[in-house]
Amino acid sequence: PFFEWMADYYMHPIGQLIQSALPGGLNTDPYKTALLTEEGLSAMAVLPPLSEEKRLLSRIKDHPGKRLPGPLQEFYVLQKKGWIIIRERTRKRRAAPLMRKFVRPMKNVRLKSVLTKSGPFEAKNELVFMETVFSSDDTLLSELTAKFTNASYLEKKWVKKGILEEYAGTVYRNPAGEIVFPSIAPVKLFEQQTQAVNHIKKCLDRKAFSACLLHGVTGSGKTEVYYRAARHAIRSGRQVILMVPEIALCVFMEGLFRTRLGNRIGIYHSGLSEGERYDEWMRMARGDVDLVIGARSALFAPLPELGLIIVDEEHDSAYKQENSPRYQARDAAVVRAKLEKAMVTLGSGTPSVQSIYNTINGRYHLLLMPDRIEKRPPPDVEIVDMKTLEDKGKQPKNEILSPKLREALDQNLREGNQTILFLNRRGFHSLFLCRSCGKPIRCPNCDVTLTYHLMGHQLKCHYCGFYSGTKIKCPSCGRGELKSYGFGTEKLEQTLTELFPTARIARLDTDSTRKKGQALQILRKFSDYKTDILVGTQMITKGYDFPKVTLVGVIAADLSLGFPDFRAGERTFQILSQVAGRSGRGSQRGRVIIQTFNPDHYALITATAHDYQSFFEKENDLRKLLRYPPFSHLACLRLLGNSKRKTAGAAQRLSMGIRGILAKWPKRGKEILVLGPVEAPISKIKGKFRWQILLKSESSSLLHHLLGRIEKSARKDLKPIGVHLILDVDPYQML
Repeated sequence: PFFEWMADYYMHPIGQLIQSALPGGLNTDPYKTALLTEEGLSAMAVLPPLSEEKRLLSRIKDHPGKRLPGPLQEFYVLQKKGWIIIRERTRKRRAAPLMRKFVRPMKNVRLKSVLTKSGPFEAKNELVFMETVFSSDDTLLSELTAKFTNASYLEKKWVKKGILEEYAGTVYRNPAGEIVFPSIAPVKLFEQQTQAVNHIKKCLDRKAFSACLLHGVTGSGKTEVYYRAARHAIRSGRQVILMVPEIALCVFMEGLFRTRLGNRIGIYHSGLSEGERYDEWMRMARGDVDLVIGARSALFAPLPELGLIIVDEEHDSAYKQENSPRYQARDAAVVRAKLEKAMVTLGSGTPSVQSIYNTINGRYHLLLMPDRIEKRPPPDVEIVDMKTLEDKGKQPKNEILSPKLREALDQNLREGNQTILFLNRRGFHSLFLCRSCGKPIRCPNCDVTLTYHLMGHQLKCHYCGFYSGTKIKCPSCGRGELKSYGFGTEKLEQTLTELFPTARIARLDTDSTRKKGQALQILRKFSDYKTDILVGTQMITKGYDFPKVTLVGVIAADLSLGFPDFRAGERTFQILSQVAGRSGRGSQRGRVIIQTFNPDHYALITATAHDYQSFFEKENDLRKLLRYPPFSHLACLRLLGNSKRKTAGAAQRLSMGIRGILAKWPKRGKEILVLGPVEAPISKIKGKFRWQILLKSESSSLLHHLLGRIEKSARKDLKPIGVHLILDVDPYQML
């Protein structure tokens, strides 16, 4: 029933949903290849050299039988013209049980009798070898080989004598590393924690569906509530899913829970290898797991006795998957809990407007934890008005740090405390302009500017991966030198190194954590006080607990406010509140300095005052006025195509078709508002032109009825012209 609901609600084929939920090794991987026909070869000779059709045909000619990249509409157009033949193939996934050779004593054979009968050993280490094998029921041959240089000879010798036997067995690929953030349970809960735990226990004991929102300020002890709730569910014979928005947070949670609940814990997220995901899935399916900790994909864990789902940082946009299948894991978790008569607990220090609204209308029960543990005071928050500083000549325009933040950094270093600096922009320089014509250097495949990265001295596109060197001529005018502007985390890191040469500085962003385990390594060093200043993007705003952090600096608080998105204010408030919450979690009071050019924005004012209620009231009123969620349901129809003209035309025709359908619904047609079509804010990504239509309705069922009417016919009409339609229900990304 759960997958059926997801397929219906998110308008996605159920087979693909199930396949995406399974780990590699439990499913097959269908794909398509293409071969060039004689007509296709002839067409290549006459097509314009830079045409898209010639590029696709050349790709197939150079790589016959290779997997075709999606979307496939443009290839179907070529097949319709008779230029290619498309064939379907199926590849089995690589993951499977990991088989290795083991050695063990034969049944009923004792080492003592072997020593008595065999006489003196030939090799000096033979006794130690035999003691090692007899000390365990199963010993990996590779472990023996690593320990004894003559292991292969000794093993074959005793197998031949009938004392040992060699066999193939399964090796468990354990994704759990060393415990990085061990935790010891406190002696007692504080009153607000006790009330929350008691409510959750009562709900669990009823063994019926219930949903609650745990609104606890940062540092209020929500994680301890999760632990007590999970322990109660497990002791009652039920299983638990704990979802977190970031893979690195899985390690933090794993350390806490494994030290207190033992090893019947599963880890499940996209950062694992195919083999690790396969083994973890099989452990869950066998019933060897009581608690699964993971990111979005943990929602699909095969737990037959599911009793509790915990969604930590429920407000985080990472729970919305932006590629196919597009689902909201938090919302889907509520539905799975309802279908399986389980309880769902959503937790956050800055709950989403949608979730708070659900407590008002009675869908969720609200649990409040308004105070930090031990009544620790919230950090002091100061706003630095960068525009006023620049106008008064106190802040050079190319300076990243304000005088106040520089002084605070210097003082914090002298006192031996740690600092977190948040800047939600990667790279070194954010913009390169031509000195002659003034135009920015843009990606040839995407409607975005290129970002300069110090590593490799390259200009990079963060959407398609395109890169080039910096010694290039302006693509617009063909002349002129390039000048850099703006800054990102790399530039901030270099600036800090120059200002504080003795400080130990680290950077946590996508570029510094590309390899497996790098994020964990950076966080471990910071946790062990081997780093003084941690610079990072949104990754550092999550629920980490570093007691020696007493200063948090927000370098450019305005970045998220500029997004063309009705949630921009909400996201800004949440990010600022969350990163501020990293400060002052130990014995010393924290300090937060926010640099901004918009000091009067309500999101900044309320975040500075730690005033969620005022923020919610303001945001809720704006949403109600403009009919945005939670006062409506949204669906975004996104059209992608290689031709700008065809994509724009298709969007116009689709919009007219939708309005035509609604005109025939005299009673309810006006209940759906159609916005657009418009060119997407980023009008081109990876060579695809992008247009979108936004649908609003107070009725989810009516909106889905309309989507069902238009989906099949629209796809059928768009396919021949090479335009791809994406249906995004409850969209989060409007770019």
